[in-house]
Amino acid sequence: MKKPYEIAHEIIAQHRSRRRFFSLTGALVPRDIDEAYEAQSALHALHAKGGRGALGGRKIALASAVQQQLCGIDHPIAGGIFKSEIMDSPAEIARADYHGLGVEFELAVQIGRDITAPGHDTASIRDHIAAIRPAFELIIDREADYTTLDARTMIADNAWCAGVILGDPIPDWHRHDINALTCELDWTGEDTATAAAGDADPLGSLAWVANLFTGQGHRIRAGEIVITGSVIKTRYPKSAITARYAIDGHAVELRIR
Repeated sequence: MKKPYEIAHEIIAQHRSRRRFFSLTGALVPRDIDEAYEAQSALHALHAKGGRGALGGRKIALASAVQQQLCGIDHPIAGGIFKSEIMDSPAEIARADYHGLGVEFELAVQIGRDITAPGHDTASIRDHIAAIRPAFELIIDREADYTTLDARTMIADNAWCAGVILGDPIPDWHRHDINALTCELDWTGEDTATAAAGDADPLGSLAWVANLFTGQGHRIRAGEIVITGSVIKTRYPKSAITARYAIDGHAVELRIR
């Protein structure tokens, strides 16, 4: 068995046994970032046969400075979103179904035409956008120790993606300065938190994801979703909550029981 598949089988086994997240050790450590992404692709292939199904999009992780500081990493990483785990708002989930649940607050892009090759920038990537939508990302950190995170292991573990909840498309998005759109989070027991969509550089993040995965030989297809990074610090619910996250007044809603 090739090493990327050995890594992928190990990560799947850890999830099934609900083991706490830890950086890979010994012979399973990816030799570099490229091998970590090879392991991630192997993970996607195994899940496609094992129940989670095909990918329905891609994600960037650690796109903003606040998220990088939280994880002690100085560069973004990326992963896949399984089509079976893309939900529409309003959504309700059970916290017990996730091992170390976190919630992030994103701008989601629906791709309008296939992206097949790298070389995109913030200008050219706009031509591939069909819609933008507010979104929650669900992550599984498996109760990780954030002081000892390793980017290669996080990449191999699909950048912790456990699903996406989408709000309705924002009308006339192309008429807006996307970076200037106001984001607001209402979370049980907290004051409203605000940020600008540009804090996660959504167009730059989309171009980065497109260049990364097409450079690896993948195609990002029309209709797929790409989430472009959390602009507000991750929340880790420990009890029942309700959350409403809005971009330019257009909201996505979630209840966690």
